[in-house]
Amino acid sequence: MLAGTPEVLHGSLRKVLAYAFCAGAAAFVFGLSCGHLIIRHHRWYVTASAVLAGALLAFVLLWIRHAVWRLASSETAQNSARQFLWSCIFFSMISSPFGAFVSGLIWYSHDIIRIAGAVWFGLLTCIAIYPVRRDAKRLVSALV
Repeated sequence: MLAGTPEVLHGSLRKVLAYAFCAGAAAFVFGLSCGHLIIRHHRWYVTASAVLAGALLAFVLLWIRHAVWRLASSETAQNSARQFLWSCIFFSMISSPFGAFVSGLIWYSHDIIRIAGAVWFGLLTCIAIYPVRRDAKRLVSALV
């Protein structure tokens, strides 16, 4: 298959979106760990899990940066890669509080404030998928 065929472009788009959703999942786990740490203060294993989740998030974001910069060769592709990386970072920043609110729902009672916070950040996370997808499409189209 040629480099610009629709099959290759669709496969590249799926690969780039998988990177972004991996960062979102790592940020969600980090938010769960930090929410648990805030609720259960004096547990060493909770602190260790939050540190490990933060290290996982940093590793995933650096891995995405390396993978995307390796693909970008032209100036246009580098600009698109930079925009995609920022979208991944902001998607992670929105996914993390969603995990913290879900952790609050798990460890505390289900009052209206915690439910509203979890629903709000869940909706923001769902809405944040659109810019990530848009920037991934721009990156893949700039790679051609």
